[in-house]
Amino acid sequence: MKKLNKLLYSNKFFCFIMLIIQIIVSVCMLKLSDYSQLLVACSTVIRAVLIIYEINRSGEATFKMTWVLLIAVIPVFGTLFYVFTRISGISHRMGDDYTAAMRINRKYLVQDESVINEIALIGKNEGSFARYLSQYGGSPAYSGTSVKYYPLGDHMFEDIKKELLKAKKFIFMEFFIINSADRMWNEIFDILKKKVNEGVEVRLMYDAMGCLATIPRRYDEEIRAYGIKCQVFSPLMPLFSTHQNNRDHRKIIVIDGSVAFNGGINLADEYINEKERFGHWKDNGYKLTGTAVAGFTGLFLDMWNINSDVPEDGGEYITESLRYKTNETGFVIPFGDTPNDNVYIGKRAYIHNLNNASEYVYIMTPYLVIDDEMYESMKFAAQRGVDVKIIMPHIPDKPYAFYLARTYYRELLEAGIKIYEYTSGFVHSKMSVSDGSKAIIGTINHDYRSLFLHYECASYMENVPAILDMENDFRETLDKSQEITIPDLKKFKLYTRIFGHIMRLVAPLL
Repeated sequence: MKKLNKLLYSNKFFCFIMLIIQIIVSVCMLKLSDYSQLLVACSTVIRAVLIIYEINRSGEATFKMTWVLLIAVIPVFGTLFYVFTRISGISHRMGDDYTAAMRINRKYLVQDESVINEIALIGKNEGSFARYLSQYGGSPAYSGTSVKYYPLGDHMFEDIKKELLKAKKFIFMEFFIINSADRMWNEIFDILKKKVNEGVEVRLMYDAMGCLATIPRRYDEEIRAYGIKCQVFSPLMPLFSTHQNNRDHRKIIVIDGSVAFNGGINLADEYINEKERFGHWKDNGYKLTGTAVAGFTGLFLDMWNINSDVPEDGGEYITESLRYKTNETGFVIPFGDTPNDNVYIGKRAYIHNLNNASEYVYIMTPYLVIDDEMYESMKFAAQRGVDVKIIMPHIPDKPYAFYLARTYYRELLEAGIKIYEYTSGFVHSKMSVSDGSKAIIGTINHDYRSLFLHYECASYMENVPAILDMENDFRETLDKSQEITIPDLKKFKLYTRIFGHIMRLVAPLL
């Protein structure tokens, strides 16, 4: 039943229904041949209006090209799909709600100008980019924060449990996936129940689509029965709801305002290699201790307020974090990225890392579906002599996304970028590190869904000692990976290459 529900609410099923409607309309037009010219004329006018509207609206050019292609080539399907997913006001209202939620707690997240000035001493570009993230990413830049890096979810899980057991005041948790049958979640759930009994405030938020096949119906009610405050992000609606594309892909834990966890790890056993799905699961994450935890506290409360009937002032939680400054060197900027505002912060961060690197950029990502601007930034970096390396999975979790990603290999390889596939299993890490001094790590994949459609979060780091741990992990993972060369591309099965190139026509919608 869970798999059936996931299918019914999926984009694939939506597309299937739209194609059936396309066929039915085509048959009806043949039957109504006397009116066919009028119907064709009306259809042409509607499509022309939609195409003109799409071309002139603000937004990513690649999305526009894809929509124009769909509307022009598959009239009924393209038109209906466009109306339901592109013009729907629900997603825009959610964006407005998020902006309003940010304003409530923004007064507690004020940028210390002395921190920006210190970052600017590294380089003017770094100072201006830190200001950009502070203004648009929902959190200031911070000094006085220590970072611990985890090269595997297995390692991070043990520290999460230890920190949860130390909680005295509050625990905030926000995740894309929870699997109620798995050891990882149940061990954490037991700790949360224990903490509630000790008087600790516990809040949990999870994404409805991400958990559709992994938890029972009304699981939030069971969680609330233990005294845990629980919200479900964007509960699923009937078939033609469209804002289901904008999912909460964030993974955040905040404990007492002093510690925060973030990374690619969800609350399911494959993320800690307790069970094997696609070979060895290579994920990563990190722990913050210090003032930058305030940023993740604010990001969590922003999402919580979107789902609340009465948004709350979170000042007492955010200001708690500012008491925990450490002596660690470097700077940390937590940031959130949201759909519907045409401010693509995750994309800008990755491109900034590419454009400002002088020696190397190391990227790990489970998916590689990039637009022209990202490709040109990678290409330009390689042409400047920067060593750009990308590690991808060799065993995919989504074959269609894997075959699509491989269609980018040739142009990237020809541009001088080196590509590797992790032969032991599936890479789920989302990380970009450069020159031993800069890193982006969090939940943001190198694909359209993460960069344009999902609610995401990450941290941008400068001169933090843990960046060297990230680079060492990359190099160790490289030793377990196979380099892909241009001659290797011919060895890929023909049907996978054909399928991948077909998928590329609609890549922004996947």
